[in-house]
Formats: sequence, C-alpha cells, structure tokens
Amino acid sequence: MKTSLAHPEIWRGRPGAGAALALVLAFAEPASAACGVAAGTAKIAEVTERLELRLEDGRLARLAGLDMPDPARGAAETAANARAFLKERLAGREAALVAFAAPPDRWGRVPADLMLSEPSGGGESSAALLLLSAGFARVRPEFETRGCAGERLTAEAKARAAGLGLWDDPDYSILEAGDAEELAGSDGRFVVVEGTVRRVGVGRSRLYLDFGGRGELSVVVARKSQAAFQSAGLPLGALAGERIRARGVLDDRFGPRLEVAEPLMIERLGRVEGEQRAIRADD
Repeated sequence: MKTSLAHPEIWRGRPGAGAALALVLAFAEPASAACGVAAGTAKIAEVTERLELRLEDGRLARLAGLDMPDPARGAAETAANARAFLKERLAGREAALVAFAAPPDRWGRVPADLMLSEPSGGGESSAALLLLSAGFARVRPEFETRGCAGERLTAEAKARAAGLGLWDDPDYSILEAGDAEELAGSDGRFVVVEGTVRRVGVGRSRLYLDFGGRGELSVVVARKSQAAFQSAGLPLGALAGERIRARGVLDDRFGPRLEVAEPLMIERLGRVEGEQRAIRADD
C-alpha cells in the first residue's frame, strides 16, 4: 500500500503530528505481515454503543479486523454484554496504541488495537484478543490486519467451541451454504458460512466456488488474486470436494454470494469423498 507524502506540510502544527507522520512513513512502503505499528499511548475515555473507543485526546478508535455485536442485531444482551466487557477492561485505562493504517477511515475512526499492561508484570494483553477469547467478536479479515490473523482465528475457534458470547446467539451462528432461507435473511450482513464446494467455475475475471446449483451460494474471488491464494496454501482450483468456512459480507442481489479478497477469509475444513469437480466458464 502506498501513501502519498507529496505534501508533508499538512502535518505541521497539528496535535499529534509527529506520531501521525511516523505512521504515514511506516505505511508508505508495502505493508509487512506485522500485527500493526506502535503509535504511542492513549487513555480510553469511553466505549460507545457501537463498541468504538473514544480516546481522551478526542480521537475515535475502532478495533480493526473484528466483527462485533450490533445493538440492532440479535439478542439485545449480546451487544450490551460486549460493551460492558470492554468498559470494565478499558474505560479509564492507559494503553499502548497499535495502528493499522495512517489515515482515519471515512467516519474519522483510527483502525487500531490497544495493548493493556497486566498487573504484577504479567506482560500485555491485546484488546482484540480479549474480545475474541470471550466470544464478543468474530475475525473480520482486513488487508492491514492480516499479520494478526493466526492468533485471532485460534482465539475465535476456542470461544466458538465453548459457545461463548455471540456464539450463543443464533443471529451470529455459522450459516450452512445450502440454507437458502437463512442466507436470504442475511443480505448485506457480515456472515460466516460453511459448506462443501461442489465445483469451481472460471470466468474471464473471477473464480466461483459454487456450493450448489444456480441460485445457491457462490464464493467469488477475483482472478488477479489467485496467486495470493496459491501462495497462502489455498489453490482455488483444487477446492472442489472440500468443506470450507468462508466469511464476508453477503450480497443477495443476483443470488447469494460472498466476495472474498483475502486468503484468510477462507478456511479449509477437510475433504468430502465422492465430490466431483466441474468448471463453468461464464462471468
């Protein structure tokens, strides 16, 4: 990712300009697989209803790479419990800020994580991992947070197996790729879906991991991303007959589909015997 430094004067005379410029420089070169960039310390003043973090210096931070409970979705106590969990652990505390992008997002939020010092010299704890371990978040892969994904997926898996937090709320449960009714009701939402890939379709610019016939779920990947998936150990053309877990925002305008841009959005769960691979060539 390239960040323009053509006008460095825009940073002069602004609060926190030194830290901001350091972040721009850090993200000006192609991003490494590190889990964020150290960006000083911050005191957490408030946890908002949307589980954003209002810092004492006025900035608004969001915990990047996470899907967290929405007060308008699922059981009311799911989001309320997640907020109470964060408030108890973060409100009024000073923490090391880990940033994932130099500029704020379009809502003015800093994509970040917060590292909390544990009492009695017990090291530091990531706010994101605390949430995932308690079941109050799901991993929502972003390009900038890919270096954190391994330990985050491990934490998520343990909470999911134990049925903690949102994993006990049917509105956040893993959907079956063949459940047309549930998929239709999740249009526009971030979802986690499992199913067996029946065939891999190759179009002019996209690959399709199809879970059934027309009208059933497809995971869609841009062909230009194929090499990245191959390097990550996910040869897309070989996934027919495999059960996978995919995550992303469901689009049901032309039949249910998930647009997947990052290899971390697909997990291999094992091969299903007797499945045949077929190729389609439309786009």
